[in-house]
Amino acid sequence: MIATTTAMAADIPVTSAHTTAEAIVLPRRFDVHEVTRFDAAVNRVSMPGTLVVIDGSAVRYLDRAAMDALIQARLRCIDHGGDLALSDLSVAARVILELTGRYDALNPRRDAA
Repeated sequence: MIATTTAMAADIPVTSAHTTAEAIVLPRRFDVHEVTRFDAAVNRVSMPGTLVVIDGSAVRYLDRAAMDALIQARLRCIDHGGDLALSDLSVAARVILELTGRYDALNPRRDAA
């Protein structure tokens, strides 16, 4: 299950370009079966000035469809005048993204990584 929460700037540090932050919590198994729900969640919160923060702390498995969805989501957020950042990734998720060369493209938050 993909969950979204609204967070104020005080809860999640944002840059001057972002006025609000929205958090999306990824499921333990983020795969092709969850991509549609993830895309819908990103579409709901992606708007100008919004930083979409992806909480991957529970993720234990990612497949290619999920990794592609993350990249596409970041591009969509940028196109809409916001951005997307990874936060609190599990070790498993971080290793998978690093080994596939996608980690840095997903704007990882260094303070939380």
